[in-house]
Amino acid sequence: MARTIALVGGGTMGPTAPLLALQKVLAARHPSDKFVWAGTENGPERGPVAAQGIEFVAIPTAKFPRYLSLAWLTMPFNFWRARQEAKRFLDKYKPEIVIGAGGFTQVPIMLLASHRKIPCVIHQLDFSPTLSNRIVARFCKLITTTYVYHYRKFNVRIEEMHIATPNRFADADVPERMKAVQEFGLDPSKPVAFVTGGGTGSLAINKCIEDNLGRWLGKTQIIHVTGRGRSAQVPERPGYVRRDFFDERTMLYAYAAADVVVSRAGMGAITDLSALGKAAILVPMPNSHQEKNTRHLPLGVIEIKQSSNFFEDLYRAVSKLLKHPEDRSRLAYELKRHIKTDDGSEWASLIERFLPEDLD
Repeated sequence: MARTIALVGGGTMGPTAPLLALQKVLAARHPSDKFVWAGTENGPERGPVAAQGIEFVAIPTAKFPRYLSLAWLTMPFNFWRARQEAKRFLDKYKPEIVIGAGGFTQVPIMLLASHRKIPCVIHQLDFSPTLSNRIVARFCKLITTTYVYHYRKFNVRIEEMHIATPNRFADADVPERMKAVQEFGLDPSKPVAFVTGGGTGSLAINKCIEDNLGRWLGKTQIIHVTGRGRSAQVPERPGYVRRDFFDERTMLYAYAAADVVVSRAGMGAITDLSALGKAAILVPMPNSHQEKNTRHLPLGVIEIKQSSNFFEDLYRAVSKLLKHPEDRSRLAYELKRHIKTDDGSEWASLIERFLPEDLD
């Protein structure tokens, strides 16, 4: 009996990456199963989803405004549109289960799915539960989490369990550093810092690098992913490689080449760093959930906040890590100890409990 599994999420690569890893495991275990993805119209997830051969359906996103604004006036209409598309999605594909990892795309789909007795499962990536996950939690059969909590984070009587978070690089064939460095035309005998602002890029991090490139290159070679439309487009020069976006293979090579990684503190990046055992300096987005992600990893990462001294603080932190390999090893060890990752096998085994029997 062929089964249909619905994966929902997008807008950023955060909720997308663990679902892609999960799908690979489930598809290998159950080749006859069909997968369909409900994502956002203009999010970064469409390309990676299509590359994995999964049918993609765009669902309107109806975000609940966090602050008083005119968006509250249009919210009812936006949610009605999203609900209508969610209904069409469920009517057409009739999934046996709906799986998400955050993002407002999942909200109307899971609300309707629960009324149809379709089991729903969510994974909580960030330390603080996202609003979208809190909304759908009571309609789910299982909630899994990346962080270990000493008390229940979701105030619902649903099974809540810490698991190894699925990650694309958990079982990757990681290239040797020399080969990875040469892939970017850099000198293997010199240090390399890999700088990324996450899936959409960071203006603040980009400016910190681009405005002070001379000083940076006096200390280290740099591989810099800026995000599309988020950079001053400073031209490349010896020791400096800049791209708007990396595909999965190039991202793996950039991590393998790096002695130190500088990144935003989204969970996609954090689980990548844990899976690959990399020393990281994280710059959380100000006044966001990312600050709690780093706060609860005090031994596994170095946190640098955006401030009037941002460049000097970041420059000193990178310089110190490059000088002390033992500190890099300690950070990598502690991060790996606190943030468990795998290829998706643990989550897949839990999800299989809610699927009808596969008769093929």
